[in-house]
Amino acid sequence: MKKFTLTLLGAILALGITACGDKGTNGTNTNNQGETQTEKAITVDELLTKSAEASQKLNSFSMEANMNQNITIAQGDQKQEQKIDIAMKADANKEPFGMYQEMKMSMPGQGEQDIKQYITKEAIYTQVQGNWVKLPDEMIGNMIQALEESAKPEKQLEQFKSIAKDMKVAEDGDKYVMTGDLSGDGLKDLAKSLMSQAGSGEDQQALEMIEKMNIKNIKVTYAVNKDSFLPVQSDIDMVMEMEEGGQKISMDIAMKSSFSKYNEVGEIKVPQEVVDSAQ
Repeated sequence: MKKFTLTLLGAILALGITACGDKGTNGTNTNNQGETQTEKAITVDELLTKSAEASQKLNSFSMEANMNQNITIAQGDQKQEQKIDIAMKADANKEPFGMYQEMKMSMPGQGEQDIKQYITKEAIYTQVQGNWVKLPDEMIGNMIQALEESAKPEKQLEQFKSIAKDMKVAEDGDKYVMTGDLSGDGLKDLAKSLMSQAGSGEDQQALEMIEKMNIKNIKVTYAVNKDSFLPVQSDIDMVMEMEEGGQKISMDIAMKSSFSKYNEVGEIKVPQEVVDSAQ
């Protein structure tokens, strides 16, 4: 269950980064003569095209995210609740590819864990409880490939045309804010596709579990800068449930993300002291 949960969080993260909109709204603008003019509404095709173009030109960015997950497992009169909270900061660079992230994770029975990671094409180094560990080379190939793709949101934009009809776009100051209240079995195909991009497409157990899930609702709020069409923030709320072995499992996941430092991160290198101390 834990493995599936973390995989699904990755899928939701991808959804938050790449969600797209449908219908534009008319705005107004005042010219130099004080006359009010109506601006042309932005269309879904324009949003997709401009967002993809902006993402292709983007070489690096920073992200902060807070994820709160509540799991309830009920069997008969017995009920068990688990709460997992994750706070994350990440820097990503496309070329040369590299990521650095810090996570603070709180899980029942384990207290708080501080995790740091350096990820490059050559290696992945993880620090847990103050100790650095280098992942074995044979384990990292597919992981690095998937993480490279996650740093290219333009690769995923095409998928979200299927849910564009359920999204709306409004103007809010210097932002376009896209919102959607999504439901239906079609979300399963979307989640499985995202899992495949996250490197879990061959995980039969995870795919079977998501097939059993009743994804009741996904609420998306996603904002982009009106000038650059780059992401500013995203909020994702997801509610789902399943029954397995006489147990009813309910999951409520919420994630809030913000994006900044476009093309300011630069190349990410693993410090020599990390390499020397890694086990």
